[in-house]
Amino acid sequence: MKFADLLVQELKQFECEALFGIPGDFILPLLCELQDNGALPFYTLNHEPSVIYAADAAARIRQRPQAALLTYGAGALNAVNAIAQAYVERVPLVILAGFPAQQEIDRNVAIHHQAKDLDSQRRILSEVTELQVRLNNPTTASGQLRAALQCCRETSRPVLIEIPRDAINFCYVPLPPYEAPQMPEREAVKLESYLFQRLQHARQPVFLVGIEVQRFGAAQAVEDLALQLNIPIVTSFLARASISHDHPCYHGTFIDESDTHAYQLLQESDLIIHLGVIVTDSNFAAYPNFVRGDAVVQLHQGTTYLPHERCYDIDLQALCLRLLSQHLPPYSTWFEPTPASEFDPHLAWNSTTVVELIDAQLSSQDACVPIISDVGDCLFASLHADASHVIAPAYYASMGYSIPAALGVHVTTGLRSVVLVGDGAFLMTGLELCQAVHFGASPIVILFNNRRWDMIEAFAPELICTSLPECDFQRLSQALGAVTHQANDAKSFDAAFNAAWADSSKLHVIEVQLGRERSARLTRFADAFTQRLCAR
Repeated sequence: MKFADLLVQELKQFECEALFGIPGDFILPLLCELQDNGALPFYTLNHEPSVIYAADAAARIRQRPQAALLTYGAGALNAVNAIAQAYVERVPLVILAGFPAQQEIDRNVAIHHQAKDLDSQRRILSEVTELQVRLNNPTTASGQLRAALQCCRETSRPVLIEIPRDAINFCYVPLPPYEAPQMPEREAVKLESYLFQRLQHARQPVFLVGIEVQRFGAAQAVEDLALQLNIPIVTSFLARASISHDHPCYHGTFIDESDTHAYQLLQESDLIIHLGVIVTDSNFAAYPNFVRGDAVVQLHQGTTYLPHERCYDIDLQALCLRLLSQHLPPYSTWFEPTPASEFDPHLAWNSTTVVELIDAQLSSQDACVPIISDVGDCLFASLHADASHVIAPAYYASMGYSIPAALGVHVTTGLRSVVLVGDGAFLMTGLELCQAVHFGASPIVILFNNRRWDMIEAFAPELICTSLPECDFQRLSQALGAVTHQANDAKSFDAAFNAAWADSSKLHVIEVQLGRERSARLTRFADAFTQRLCAR
């Protein structure tokens, strides 16, 4: 079996729908073979971090592995930061990286694109991938490829597959169909018994839902369990779109004390059950009682730690379904309903107002519209969007994510997204607009222009290097193929958004002119975070 055919067969078996990449010399023979195969489309971007961001967004919205194809050294190493973000935020990416052929290695001379030595690429990427394999032996390559893809799927983390330049010349053994593993009965019984005991003794339990619930397809089971038991659900910042916001048990997202309702629920609870929560400093550094102590149970996909033992190979979805089948009695309602939010677009003109205007517009539409947010002020403003799909790097927080991410969402779902991006992040990856246009994507890009790195200034107002140069974003976006609009108040924004929404055949950029006023949410977060650091 030809290698390209084996690779495509295996990727499709794990439901990978596309390849994202940049052509480079060490992968050119493979690219030609994949082109002849034709079963997986290949989407190019302009810069390696953008390649990963596009694949990352595709994997997040589809909840299944997606693949990036990069050349040896200069390509793969240029993508390390973006891969690191996918690793810590549990995004299943298949990193296919080129590698020299054995005959090149046998020349015993330094090979272009290598760093310290030939294995530098593998060592460096071992820090940001769950498993690394090199397919340089045709007798073992099929098994290694399967092991890497299985690891990617079952851990929801990036893996590295190094493919020598001459790998296309060998014959490979096809593999039997993949069968997903089942949670061991003994582990399930042990954990189920422990949870049953804890729930029996609790009076005011809360489910604190993390991103693993979404990554591993457990959201519906969690929602059903919460409804059956009448247990309120609070989500982490990263997981804020994991639970339907109109679910009767949903009580909001917790970031800090300014989320007064969610904070009160957690503070008053006598049993906080974490479901796949990544405990981060941005969420929990100042709230140790929400993540440690006798009132906290942390459940994770894979390995879960109980007070005196570990449980292995845990499946969060299967665990919730088992608890559902127990038909435990519901708890009496000990919590207040979620307070209704009020929206007045005339109170201020900032990123929060803009997102609330977007939310008001989308709430009247039947279409599913993902919201993709970059980091900074727009990330905190995105909390005011009640969307079913919110894609954002809310933990690792690498700038420049959202515009290339829109391409990944488009080519794997066909959905038209709304992109939130600051002027600083746009300067990083805004040129990817031309690739989005090239591949037929037509997102509505909301460009917040306040002429500074606002997130940085929020944390260090004394810095004088946070200003950005004047840039004609209108002309730049037009040159890249976008239709442009400008807005400086609610009325002009509504008109621009309505015009963009009505024209789904083109990519639209709405430049929102903002003053010095940032969202109150970012200001509170930055102040509280800075105070916590100073208090140590």
